[in-house]
Amino acid sequence: MKVRYKKTGTEVAASGFNVHAIGEVLTGDDTVYIKDLDVFLPALNAWKDMNEAFQDHDLIVDDYNTYFFEPENDAERERGWRA
Repeated sequence: MKVRYKKTGTEVAASGFNVHAIGEVLTGDDTVYIKDLDVFLPALNAWKDMNEAFQDHDLIVDDYNTYFFEPENDAERERGWRA
């Protein structure tokens, strides 16, 4: 997914969590806290605060809580994760 740093506006690709820390996303060679990122959501065609995207289930996680992505259907959105 496309994410951007809130402070600088720099866009990078990310799709997974740092499994050795809480609330951090892997972005290439770096890890960044979720609170410091916006995510581009193609379904909304807009940027959204990453915390809000998770709270609103615009982003969901896999059942191992290692990757994140947009839900493919209403059942995933309601559940908040993908099997």
